[in-house]
Amino acid sequence: MKIEVKICMGTACYVMGGAELATLSEYLTAKQLEYVEIKGTPCIDSCFNKEGNKRPPFAYVGEVLISEANVNKIREEIDRQITEQSL
Repeated sequence: MKIEVKICMGTACYVMGGAELATLSEYLTAKQLEYVEIKGTPCIDSCFNKEGNKRPPFAYVGEVLISEANVNKIREEIDRQITEQSL
């Protein structure tokens, strides 16, 4: 089963680092690429989170919201979910 990775491309996320996330596939291993489907989305409505402690850029890896997302955080979560699927 593919893990859907949704990257927010809304203005706040884009200028706070989301632009780099648009090239995520270039940073993934061949194994990771087998398991993921990467999509950009105009907004994932996480800027106004109720806790107030999450910051852009945002991305979802499966159902897990990553705040202050960067390539390393996303790769780690992908690896965690791949391992979980393998159990």
